[in-house]
Amino acid sequence: MGQDKARGGALPQSDTRPLVTRGQIWSISAATGLFLAVALGLVLIVSHVVLSMRHTANEIDDQRAVSAAAAAVATLERGLSMVVRDNSLWDEGYAAVRSRKGVDWIRQTWGDPTANYPLYDGLVVFRPDLTVIAAYEKGAPFSPSGEVGRLIAEQARRAQAIHVPVTAFMSMGGEIVSTAAMTIQPFAGPVADAPILFLFKAIDEETISAIASDYQIAGLALAPTRAGDKLNLALEDPSGRVLGYLTWPSRRPGDQAFESHRSLLVLAGATLVVFFLMVLAAGFIESLRLRRIAAAAEYEAKRDTLTGTLNRSGFLEVLEKLAAEASPSRPLALHMLDLDGFKQVNDTWGHAVGDLLIAAVAVRLAGFGNHFVAAGRLGGDEFALAQIHDTPPDVLAQQVIEAFSLPFTVGRYQLQVTASIGHASTREPIDPAELMRRADVAMYRAKAEGKFRALEYHPQMEPAGDGQGS
Repeated sequence: MGQDKARGGALPQSDTRPLVTRGQIWSISAATGLFLAVALGLVLIVSHVVLSMRHTANEIDDQRAVSAAAAAVATLERGLSMVVRDNSLWDEGYAAVRSRKGVDWIRQTWGDPTANYPLYDGLVVFRPDLTVIAAYEKGAPFSPSGEVGRLIAEQARRAQAIHVPVTAFMSMGGEIVSTAAMTIQPFAGPVADAPILFLFKAIDEETISAIASDYQIAGLALAPTRAGDKLNLALEDPSGRVLGYLTWPSRRPGDQAFESHRSLLVLAGATLVVFFLMVLAAGFIESLRLRRIAAAAEYEAKRDTLTGTLNRSGFLEVLEKLAAEASPSRPLALHMLDLDGFKQVNDTWGHAVGDLLIAAVAVRLAGFGNHFVAAGRLGGDEFALAQIHDTPPDVLAQQVIEAFSLPFTVGRYQLQVTASIGHASTREPIDPAELMRRADVAMYRAKAEGKFRALEYHPQMEPAGDGQGS
């Protein structure tokens, strides 16, 4: 006989608990996944915080710049307001403007200096009835008329009503100018029917440069329309009409800080990616290792450690599947084998020799491995063999019986034991316990009839009143 091990078929689950359960494997996988999820969540939170800080830094600086520009415009208006106040609240000026030589005095005192005066570019002096006494721009007389004249007169009227400086922006000659008006009055206080002084200063490149320098607003410019890619501050006339925009690029310090540390952030991100991959790989490798351990433990749990064949629970699960699939085209036969005289071997030579004999029996049965789809040791000296018919079951059973006619070499001993076999067949699905019971009935009948033989189950073998149909 060949020395190949008997085929054990599939490895169904055993009653013995595996060393590593599926639950433990899933726990490790879940823990790895949870760790990665938490780590990824922390990375996302940190990334969100970094990007939020970047965005917030940009917003804060933009708000500061807009506030600075607004403060610069307010300072520009306030400066011209102080100039008009200094020139209007003046005893000599009040008397001179109202005198017969008022026009000459206005020209010499206020008009001629506008040619290159840094505080204002032009002026208009009104009588109390808002008719023009004199008007100068850049050292030369001019006549305010049209819409410009109307706006200037309207501002003078408002100043006349409250006797304090009134400021505004307006468009004159294609330029945006800052204006201020106030009644000319003695230092002692307002008087009725006072003339009005109106001053204006163009917001030119020099003015813009001064604002940019004083308020640290790089790239400040005056534009007729809003710049979509820049910060903007509208300049409006008293009616709310937009005259133009102060525009300047955002410094975006958040972006600058981010860019200056981009290499470190990229390195940190790459390190985190590598870390995640290492954790994922470690978890995957550990999961595979545990799966192998679990599979090996599950395999061993279904095996008889002495013979290497299926143990009782493993064989029963295989038999359950085979019994459910039995059909005329796939007939199933179950052989139950019990050794004859095994107790005498144990009693004479000891259990150690008995165990070696059991292992030798399994090796001899392995010679029939091509005929059996499953082989198992059910306990003690009892074996079970499942056969899908390719050889008639009675012929195969007799061949196995004949194999036991030769002695077994166990160490230095030659031991002679025989076997009794009972086999039962089915061509339709059957309860595996019933199939085993029938094979057992036949096997015990073989022992009762003298042992060392194989018998097929027949209903007549049943005790009286317990006959079973095949």
